[in-house]
Amino acid sequence: MTLYKKTQYGKLITGIISIVAISIVTLFILQTGSNPIPLSVFVILMLLFLLIGLTFYKLTITIDSEKIEAKFGIGFLKRSLKIKDINYDSIENIKTPALYGIGIRLTPHGLLYNVSTGSAIKIKSNSKTFFVGTDDFDIIHSVLLKLKIA
Repeated sequence: MTLYKKTQYGKLITGIISIVAISIVTLFILQTGSNPIPLSVFVILMLLFLLIGLTFYKLTITIDSEKIEAKFGIGFLKRSLKIKDINYDSIENIKTPALYGIGIRLTPHGLLYNVSTGSAIKIKSNSKTFFVGTDDFDIIHSVLLKLKIA
């Protein structure tokens, strides 16, 4: 049973990918310059941007009785932590500066999964750290504390 589920959409990354893709399509259609884009390069670039877009357009955080999980896009990349392994004293709300960027980023706090800057939840276990961008820290923390008691 799902106790918490929220999806955040990466408007910035979706916008950037859309602008680049539209630019590539425009350049291909117009065939401008002395060395226009060949069809094979066009197809490869469009497939690459489609793959990046499907991978990073959203981030979904889900909590059930067994685990907390963060999943990018259609699910190629995900991170999870078992509820039973959580060190509840380690749960903290981290302000993430714009410098950290979006996507999967190596930060001083660990590997961050996020689609927007602002804040993130950091949870430690004995073996790993779950560090994911969210604007719902209080709700997630509350759900996790209820699972600790149960």
